[in-house]
Amino acid sequence: MNPQETITTDVLVVGSGIAGLKVSIELAKAGKTVIMSTKTHVCSGSSFYPLKASLGTQVTKDHQDKEVFLQDIEAVSLHMHDKEMAQIYVEEIQDRVQEFPEIGIEPFKLPDDRKACFAEHSRTIYMLRDWDQIRENVKTIFNHYPNISLYEKSAVISLIKTGNKVTGAFLLDHENHLILIHCKAVILATGGFGNLYKHNLNPNDVDGSGHILALEAGASLVNMEFIQFIPGFTAPKYKTLWGEHTLNYCKDFVDEEGISILEKVLPDGLSKQECLEIRSTHGPFTHSLPSKYFDIAMMKEIIRTKSEAGFELVFDEAIYEDQRDFYTIYLNWLKERGINLVTDACKIAPFAHASNGGVKVDSCGRTSVPGLYAIGELAGGIEGANRLGGNSTGSCMVFGKRAAQNCLDYVNNGRLEPLDIQAAIDQLNKSIPKTSEKSITPHQVIEEIRELMWLKANVIRDEKNLTSALKKVTELKASFNMSLHVQNENERKSAFKARNFLLLSEILLKAMLERRESRGAHYREDFPNEDENFQKRLWISLKNKEVTLEFRAKFSKRRIFFPK
Repeated sequence: MNPQETITTDVLVVGSGIAGLKVSIELAKAGKTVIMSTKTHVCSGSSFYPLKASLGTQVTKDHQDKEVFLQDIEAVSLHMHDKEMAQIYVEEIQDRVQEFPEIGIEPFKLPDDRKACFAEHSRTIYMLRDWDQIRENVKTIFNHYPNISLYEKSAVISLIKTGNKVTGAFLLDHENHLILIHCKAVILATGGFGNLYKHNLNPNDVDGSGHILALEAGASLVNMEFIQFIPGFTAPKYKTLWGEHTLNYCKDFVDEEGISILEKVLPDGLSKQECLEIRSTHGPFTHSLPSKYFDIAMMKEIIRTKSEAGFELVFDEAIYEDQRDFYTIYLNWLKERGINLVTDACKIAPFAHASNGGVKVDSCGRTSVPGLYAIGELAGGIEGANRLGGNSTGSCMVFGKRAAQNCLDYVNNGRLEPLDIQAAIDQLNKSIPKTSEKSITPHQVIEEIRELMWLKANVIRDEKNLTSALKKVTELKASFNMSLHVQNENERKSAFKARNFLLLSEILLKAMLERRESRGAHYREDFPNEDENFQKRLWISLKNKEVTLEFRAKFSKRRIFFPK
């Protein structure tokens, strides 16, 4: 593979969700040249997933609430978060939500304080919606910044280093031509990896490519086993985001024969209604609450029956009499999509949603590799075993701003390092594995991994299934000759995606096997209890192209005192 052209810029931003938009506009305002690469169109990724009604961000009410907010984060993290990052987030989120209009988003504040998902205390909630209008607003904003160059339908496939610094990247453009980007810094804002799972609540571009780019450049990953699974609709409209608060009006949860699936798994002392009531307070599955049996019941039946049709929620029609905003906004949004919770057979199943872990960064989004940043859902740190509702959106703003400020200093104080283009090309070509003379297709690799991960690395995990899945990934890797597929320009992007899926699935399966306990979003049926011996974070890196895992006890000890 040889590049058709070389383009020079100050900063390459990969991803165009809220984090990517925030950092790009901040850098452009400071006069820096920015190339934004996005796999689909501008305003993409989980931030702009079209089959959800809205996004929320919770903010501190006053100075006293900062400590309370921090306690909420620490309580649900179960010792898996970075304290410094959490404190910075709590200190700065109030100011950052005021900056949403600068990136084309006009949030509205809910009239009453409300508890976000997993939160113990109520606070102010800002809501975001109307994705198409936001996209138009962003295009207008970008027109004011000729120093932002947008590369849509493009994929960054590899980073380039000069010495220990990241100094560029290889990009496949909308015509699958190879482009070399020469820059002073790269900011990854590629989101999570939901698309690694067959059933997920993400657009197709949320595929973990940023994790692999960072890892291969020398950065580390952390907390990768903590993945949010949220029930999503399998019917009447597939992949529509389900609103957990509707369970307050749910009468039962049944299989195709109308038999309650909850009663089969509930322990003594926990009623069906109690389980549903607790489950109505949070979207993602967690081992930390008795409501876990709701999701476990679904997955057990899916594994037993090998059916992915989902399970029906039986609703009380009184749900349509509740005039609170939290209900009317969601129910009206469903109505616009032709969904009625009472008259339609509404079925759900566990869908992969968001990653609580990711690339290890500091409070400015810096990785351990000079010139390389990671922000948004891609970054690991503020969240732990569980994630507070609204913090994902807010983190994009807080750490997008901080990354832009730090990157600005880095770019201003550094030079554009000279690039040995031929050496970079040779390194790229060496990274393309050739395992056999024949090859299964990239599509086969991708689809088999997605099926495998959804069935064996979902809500319920155990050594037998995880080991079996890992063996299958190894077999797929041996059967896939990537070098045959990159010769065809039309297969290049899918070939790199297949290669990334092979490595990323290996990483996740090994991480899930290594954490031999249950904690937050990670549930091991063969180790069903939390174990203090695993009160540490699992770091992942590549050494000589091999995945290495290491438990480490601490992120950072620094504590910040909130100014009054």
